[in-house]
Amino acid sequence: MPGRRLLAPGLLAGLVPALAPSPARSFAPQAPDFVGIDGWINAPAPLSVAGLRGKVALVDFWTYSCINCRRTVPYLNRWQAEYGPRGLQVVGIHTPEFGFERMRRNVEAAVREFGILYPVGQDNDRRTWRAWSNQAWPAFYLLDREGRVVLLREGEGHAREMEGAIRGLLGLSGPFPARPGEDPDLSHVRSPEVYFGALHPTPQERAQSPRRGEATYAFAGAGPGLNRYDLDGTWARGEEELVLRSARGGLRMRFSAARLHLVAGVAEGMAEGIPLRVRADGGAWRVVEVGRPTLYTLLDGETYGEHLVEVEAPAPGLSLFSATFG
Repeated sequence: MPGRRLLAPGLLAGLVPALAPSPARSFAPQAPDFVGIDGWINAPAPLSVAGLRGKVALVDFWTYSCINCRRTVPYLNRWQAEYGPRGLQVVGIHTPEFGFERMRRNVEAAVREFGILYPVGQDNDRRTWRAWSNQAWPAFYLLDREGRVVLLREGEGHAREMEGAIRGLLGLSGPFPARPGEDPDLSHVRSPEVYFGALHPTPQERAQSPRRGEATYAFAGAGPGLNRYDLDGTWARGEEELVLRSARGGLRMRFSAARLHLVAGVAEGMAEGIPLRVRADGGAWRVVEVGRPTLYTLLDGETYGEHLVEVEAPAPGLSLFSATFG
């Protein structure tokens, strides 16, 4: 199931047995430690893998603007509450994709917003990510009571399997109830994630899309083709984001899915948010207030298929990082 990759396309999901590591990943059965952590949230003291010995541990690599990560938090919270007294410890390792996700206040706000019940370590320099040879958000490593990795899963779609494995390590036998929605069916999503910064390829026409720097755009025709976007106004493209420089601006995006999530925010130093006007498929306009950089849902529908979403910004400073679909 879908997840977000740092570099490589595709997903790997597999058991990591002690004597037969996956041929696609070289991985030692004994879990590495948490290294280079900038600070811990929801923890009175720094955590270590050695300190978790005697417990079953589930280590989750995540980042707060990732929709795939966000959808897993409810069942991670449930597992911590339900199985924590029986010996489970969930540990979140927050490894940022974008620069704004390095800021502790932003991570703390996300932890409060999501009601996260377990410790979260800030892996801002990706030292723990590299030590674990991790490759995706989210990625789940299940450790037995001796600190050995017994199961690795990447992306979504593995909740029931992981819960069964947790129960087995805790010595809990027998059936357990199915939880509708914990493993979402994303097979109808036909559009890949879109990045707006210069670090990633852009679906813009090359003539309309400088790799870096400022340019002025204008909408033309009925809108972009499938899995493309177009812009209106003057925008500056940086490494990670597009920033609106003109007094007004717009974005149009055509995609095939049921939901559109935009990672966006206001430019650094702006005291107030920007009320975006948003409409889908020529329908009624509605307002989405964009403030601190995070993930905003622009279309939350149930109908899979091709959609055109239009966005109007009435002031400069809007920053666009990426768009994901569901």
